[in-house]
Amino acid sequence: MIRFEQVTHDYGGGAVFRDLEVEVAGGSLTVVCGPNAVGKTTLLRLAAGLLVPTRGRVRLADRPLPDWNLRELSGRRAFMSQRFECATGFTVAHVLELAISTGSRDGVTPDGGTRAQVVEALELGPLLRRSVGSLSTGQAQRVAFARLLLQCPADGVLLLDEPFAALDPRWSLVFARMLRERVGQGGTVLVSIHDLGLAGGLAEDVLLLSGEGLAAHGPAAEVLRPEVLEAAYHVGFELLQTRTGRSIPVTEGP
Repeated sequence: MIRFEQVTHDYGGGAVFRDLEVEVAGGSLTVVCGPNAVGKTTLLRLAAGLLVPTRGRVRLADRPLPDWNLRELSGRRAFMSQRFECATGFTVAHVLELAISTGSRDGVTPDGGTRAQVVEALELGPLLRRSVGSLSTGQAQRVAFARLLLQCPADGVLLLDEPFAALDPRWSLVFARMLRERVGQGGTVLVSIHDLGLAGGLAEDVLLLSGEGLAAHGPAAEVLRPEVLEAAYHVGFELLQTRTGRSIPVTEGP
């Protein structure tokens, strides 16, 4: 579904990564992990077509991104930034209406649902008349997530950059459930996460970046092992067994 072919990207001070060769399968939920400043945001923006690689090519559905026009691309993928990028004077209702108009077909949201379903799931009803500038960071994340879901068809590609960063545990679980539901409908999710415990509970596959580029890519149980993580993060890890039987990677001591 998304393929990076010998991709190098350089902002002018040295390459963020070089000759990246990786494929994200359609219908999968892939988590991007890695230390700070190794290119997680860059990778997602390249996948969204918001950046053009210095060298190499990115394909979406086997078509090079430059071959997609803006209308086609906006109807096939949606991107959620770390920072809510929206005019602060807009109301929440206005933001959601604009999202629907971007991706709707005959007034129906791209996934065949309604705005009301998304509003209910994310408890946005009391916020609809509020201006975006008056929201807390967590509330703004919920609005940005709703916008993402309304913009993209159910079988499209969702690209999310640190969507869980401002969320409490309850809303993290809600977001995770809704992302899994989207994959169950045929969608593809590529999401960056710093919380490795959350990543382990959410991901089917993990794409691990390090200062040397791609450190590992594969099933979460294979990538989120202490020896693999230690090579990328340069700190010690151990696996914590939960009551439900999951193994969560945690750093060793303070």
